[in-house]
Amino acid sequence: MVKEFFISLLHYFVDITTAVLIAAAVYLTFSGQQIDSTILWQILLSGFITALPTAICLCIDPQSPKHSLMLWGTHFLLIFLITVVLLKMFGWCRITPLSVFLTFIAVIFIYFFTCFVHYLVDRKHTAVMNQQLKKRYEKKNSAAQTEK
Repeated sequence: MVKEFFISLLHYFVDITTAVLIAAAVYLTFSGQQIDSTILWQILLSGFITALPTAICLCIDPQSPKHSLMLWGTHFLLIFLITVVLLKMFGWCRITPLSVFLTFIAVIFIYFFTCFVHYLVDRKHTAVMNQQLKKRYEKKNSAAQTEK
């Protein structure tokens, strides 16, 4: 379980950090601002901080679809609140209704980006596993037919 937690943490860290870099690049392109290396370290830290609750949520086994929906809704709100706190802490922007709204939109983008990446990866793993199972059962069936 610990190994799965750290693997999950690493995967989400990479995905979240990538999505944050994309969002930051878009924002900086439109605002015309330049960044220094400190912001890159802050992005890495924010990726790690927001990946932690994500990895923890994956360790919780939802008992029902309703429980799962509540868990992910709570997770989303937690990620959003953490992001707003990080914006304030790092001084990335002033906290105004507009900045909070734009942050909400950015968190939605990052959330769906991360979910989409994991969907693609899981779909690929499922296809590979199904192919391997198909080969294995074909070998067993051909061996059983040879014995007859």
